Amino acid sequence: MKKMILLFSLFVITSIAQAKTIELPSDTVLWRPSDLPGYELTLQKCSTCHSAHYAEYQPPNTGVGYWNAQVLRMKNVFKAPITDEEVPVIVDYLNKTYGANRK
Repeated sequence: MKKMILLFSLFVITSIAQAKTIELPSDTVLWRPSDLPGYELTLQKCSTCHSAHYAEYQPPNTGVGYWNAQVLRMKNVFKAPITDEEVPVIVDYLNKTYGANRK
């Protein structure tokens, strides 16, 4: 009986330990292209954690203060790899592309 329990336990552990793979759907919402320098920074810095869905679904009447708070939150709370010098550049892109001041 002990051998049976041991074999069953080994089977369960082996089944759990096997690598599982998942295939994520392709991203259909991309960052809006722009000549603003923040566009390239956003692709480099923001895309490492999330897609453009995050920006697309923010209220359309958001201003600079809102985007600044969001970028600082990503930097300080979620530890996004954004320097202090890059914050205003990214904020400018987000505000002019997704916010109330969009062109």
